[in-house]
Amino acid sequence: MAFDARLLRKDVSPRTVRVRVDSDRPPGTLRDITGGGDLLNVDVYALADADGWPNEATYTFVETVRRTRADPDI
Repeated sequence: MAFDARLLRKDVSPRTVRVRVDSDRPPGTLRDITGGGDLLNVDVYALADADGWPNEATYTFVETVRRTRADPDI
């Protein structure tokens, strides 16, 4: 199953991404991996509104976690 996740972040235009899930409930958090080379930035979003579920859900930005590709915790 897939749904549209609307990602909200202060001072950034909202964007929508298609997310595949193996559940009948929206995930509580989403991780959006960005960056390149050996550095990865993982933007973490928390579920804010699931009224449109199972077609869509809205998430708000929580934090950015910075890792290197060698880090096993990603």
